[in-house]
Amino acid sequence: MAIRILFIGNQIRHELGCAASLAIQGYNVIYAHIGTRYTALNRINVYTDIGSTSMPVCEARNIPLSWAFISPERFIKAFVPEFQYDVVIVNPSVPFYLGRAVAKKQSIPLVLRVWGIRANKLIEHVAYGKNYLEFLDFYPSVMHNLLQILNSQAVVAMDDSTADFLHKFYLYRRLSIIYPTYAALYDINARTSSKVEELIENRDYIFSFVTMSKTGSVLRLEQPLFKILYLIARRCPEINVVIAGGTAEEARRKFKLQSLPNNLLFAGKGLSDNELKKLYQHASLVVIPVFFKSVSNRLLEALFYGKPILTNSIASQLHNKLKNSVLISDNYSDYPNIVKKLFKDSSLLQELALRAKETYSSFFSARKCGLAMGSVIESLIG
Repeated sequence: MAIRILFIGNQIRHELGCAASLAIQGYNVIYAHIGTRYTALNRINVYTDIGSTSMPVCEARNIPLSWAFISPERFIKAFVPEFQYDVVIVNPSVPFYLGRAVAKKQSIPLVLRVWGIRANKLIEHVAYGKNYLEFLDFYPSVMHNLLQILNSQAVVAMDDSTADFLHKFYLYRRLSIIYPTYAALYDINARTSSKVEELIENRDYIFSFVTMSKTGSVLRLEQPLFKILYLIARRCPEINVVIAGGTAEEARRKFKLQSLPNNLLFAGKGLSDNELKKLYQHASLVVIPVFFKSVSNRLLEALFYGKPILTNSIASQLHNKLKNSVLISDNYSDYPNIVKKLFKDSSLLQELALRAKETYSSFFSARKCGLAMGSVIESLIG
């Protein structure tokens, strides 16, 4: 009988990718997502780079951390399918406390996947988000994460920066580094909007993603990327720059701009995976610098679709295997010149695309993730 895994998470993209990678390896996986709505257990098709799989998935509305800490059993009964599991996989915070309660009750191992530790992002939150209260949260963040690590039977770091940060605390807890893999939720019956069709038709463009629905210090972390894209559009009027994640009206209002360059184009928000796939596939270049040390779904998407990528050194700190497969520069004022040179050198763009595909296949693929996670699980349950 296949090993039964309960996977609890609240960051559906790369967590679903990991769960699907295990399902493809033959494990019996149920993914329980903490999100924005309630849906009963149902099977959905999840697409990876090595094929698709039909997985049982359920979802519960957001659960406050204090409630999950004080009374996890209350939510488990209403949320988690009642089966006997062999192992529980969780990410930090609310999923951890729910998963720990299941693991304790059933006397089974708990595996913690960790990334983007708040204390490890202190410099970026202050420098880009202007959030000086992060200084007050530094030690509580460290202690909270260490508490969860010490109460897990195995710990998986999803990036090199997180692993390096945790090693500073001389942890003797088993720690593996397993890069995230991507999962798409395509709908074969979905239609692409006329707006997206218009953007990709007979057009060479740079593509990026700016989430304009965010507010406060979190929105300020999006601002550096938008400024870079705006600068490229202004200085490269012959090159179209397409942004997903918002509208022109939102950009003008949230970034306090009177006008926008005519070649700065917006795909809108709430795009389906089918539409994102088309936007990535037709892009000549993806510009996606990362401004805090946390796994970037957008960087992962660009690698998944095998696109030439221009990013910064934080991305290579997260995943050091990227150093020879993407173009890295922290000189953001020079990005327009870099883009111009790239658009004049089709052979370099092709080479960068090939490197991205090879890197994803070698280090981020569902096969790689599934085999590595399987090894962690097998070592715990024998």
